[in-house]
Amino acid sequence: MINIPEQQAAYERDLESALVRLRAGKTRVRVPQSVELHRKRPRSHFHPVPELFVQTGGATVFECPADRFTLGAGELAVMPRGVPHAETPVDRRTPYGVLVCIHAQEGFVLHRGRATADREIQGWGSERLVSVRGREAFRYLDDVAEADKVPVVHRERYVAGLVDAFVVTLLSELHRPAVVSDARSPFVREAEKLARTMLADPELSVERLAASAGCATDTLSRQFHRERGVTLTTWITKERVTLAKDLLADARYNVAEVGWACGFSTASYFIRVFRTHTGMTPREWRVVERRSVTG
Repeated sequence: MINIPEQQAAYERDLESALVRLRAGKTRVRVPQSVELHRKRPRSHFHPVPELFVQTGGATVFECPADRFTLGAGELAVMPRGVPHAETPVDRRTPYGVLVCIHAQEGFVLHRGRATADREIQGWGSERLVSVRGREAFRYLDDVAEADKVPVVHRERYVAGLVDAFVVTLLSELHRPAVVSDARSPFVREAEKLARTMLADPELSVERLAASAGCATDTLSRQFHRERGVTLTTWITKERVTLAKDLLADARYNVAEVGWACGFSTASYFIRVFRTHTGMTPREWRVVERRSVTG
């Protein structure tokens, strides 16, 4: 596992390169249509937050409800929040590689994807950037998702400007010194970062995280419990409940959609787990939170 300064420098190089191509008009930003949001589809997954993809090698074939496109090396894509998508890695002149940025509660999470022998995409090299600017920055990507409301003659420049602003913000956070040192072991640190990018996937498991982190399942489980005081499975559930609280504040999503967006396989299971952790059903939580906001 490469050390953190080298990892950050590699992210910076790839983002700077993408920014240069974008400003020179040598690359385009692919944006699938925001349809069938938070819906189950074969082989597909979705996230409750938008994502930025930068293809660093090979290509990714994206399949979305209304779009199918291939993201080639050097190209960028914005995946709107809630859009189901399947990703297939393809090797071309260069081996497959992709850089992904997703919103975490405390800021940004960067991670990379590489192709496994069975042509699955495996996450690795995660980098968490704690920043109060995360929520604001990801609004740029939300605006990109609504670019179809902008006159066609201005749309390409509008999208490029928003993505430019997002990447510049991200680069500035990469240069910001960490506030505190991270005492977690590399395996635990990597597992937590990857898990936060995969909370919407009902099949997220300790086994998958261990494979991505490059260690045995038992090793990760023991180390995580030793350092965090809870099992990794319990930690994932708590993270999902925390994410659900955040999404329940958005009136656009009904309770079932929030549950699915947070990785709960059924609405009844989501309600049961949420009540266990908060003492209220999701609907009751939403009512209480709205009252507290309105006074």
